[in-house]
Amino acid sequence: DERLREDLTRELHVYRRIGHHVVVLPARDVPLNIALTVAVSPGQLREHVSAELHDVLGKNILAGGGKGFFHPDHLTFGEPIYLSRLVAAAQAVPGVLSVEVTRLCRLFHQPENEIEEGKLPIDPFEIARLDNDPDHPEWGKLTLTITGGR
Repeated sequence: DERLREDLTRELHVYRRIGHHVVVLPARDVPLNIALTVAVSPGQLREHVSAELHDVLGKNILAGGGKGFFHPDHLTFGEPIYLSRLVAAAQAVPGVLSVEVTRLCRLFHQPENEIEEGKLPIDPFEIARLDNDPDHPEWGKLTLTITGGR
């Protein structure tokens, strides 16, 4: 909020360098729109693999104590979302044969060659967000198309 920003600006003022100004700006959340097509190993249940993918690519703490790919502790200001890291996280789920990213863009925006470039750029005062919460679709959406398995 505004009061916190004013307090931070005042506190940081004593550390500023001569000739420089200290500016504290609010972070902007960037909701993402990601779609994956995932091939599942024969004999694996699609529903189980899908549930595990939603957990691993989610924002929550996992059953084993790890954190989902989009957990706030894994994201920082201006850090792009790399296609290779996203695919690696999905590919590490047991039962996944292959992963293809079919959409990687900001929510409510058209793709701008993010897949071809291998990353979705995030500006310096922005933080990527993908909650995949049906009650709050405005905070990011993950769509999985599961093939194979049983």
